[in-house]
Amino acid sequence: MYITAIFKELTRKRVFLVTLILTFFFLVLFALGSHELAGMVNENRVSPAESLLSSMVLMVLGLFFAQFLASFFVLFSAMGTITGEQENGLMLAVAARPISRWKLYLAKWLGHAVWITVYSAVLFISVVSTIHRLAGYPIRIEELLTGLGLFLWMPLILLTLTMLGSVYLPMLGNGICAALLYGFSLFSGLVDGISVYRGASPAIEKFVLLTGLLVPTDSVFRRSLYELMGGADWAGLTLADMGPFSLSSIPSNAFLLYTVVYMAVLLLLGCRAFSRKDL
Repeated sequence: MYITAIFKELTRKRVFLVTLILTFFFLVLFALGSHELAGMVNENRVSPAESLLSSMVLMVLGLFFAQFLASFFVLFSAMGTITGEQENGLMLAVAARPISRWKLYLAKWLGHAVWITVYSAVLFISVVSTIHRLAGYPIRIEELLTGLGLFLWMPLILLTLTMLGSVYLPMLGNGICAALLYGFSLFSGLVDGISVYRGASPAIEKFVLLTGLLVPTDSVFRRSLYELMGGADWAGLTLADMGPFSLSSIPSNAFLLYTVVYMAVLLLLGCRAFSRKDL
């Protein structure tokens, strides 16, 4: 029921419509650019290694902007989940139903999570299949599934963080706060990539670590790229010389387990805060 209700709400606010239009233009432009680059590679008759590197660069850039789209879909759809509905009076009508508040909070999270997952999965598959068809990038099913799972995990973490903020902050303030935290995480990842060329100082390493622990979205995204590119077979060789997009440090399995605990704690805090919130 709440999954359908969330979809109707996104449609009413035209968040879905605007997102789909922008996504369509992005995919069309990305396909055209990939087609042109593939044509240039074929005309110059480059070596298979150079062709593979070119397709990997396209993959990284395509998924980098894809995560932007997925993240901003999360921000615009979830930043007013609690306080936004409270301000326009909808929350009183919803909370009057005979259902525990923590169950209502989880239902709203689940409703958003389903549509965010569907959108992000379609976006990921579209970008990867475009590079596979136009640039000839080889895809193995196990790498594709692992990369997809981690790519989907990233916006779900951001959703959980944004919904927690919506309990405490007004809609606009929460949107700005969540966007800044996401941007802060993204910036730390770019700094970590640039540090490949000059060596990471202890201060930068601590900065990247603390940022990753506070907002682990970029770390999960980099692990997704690493797995999609073949893990230690290819990523360590070809993605270590791509400027700010370099993968200088790969989040471990222990860090991924931390993100599971991180999201569970945020959900628990959100349920508790919403149960005590004065509507």
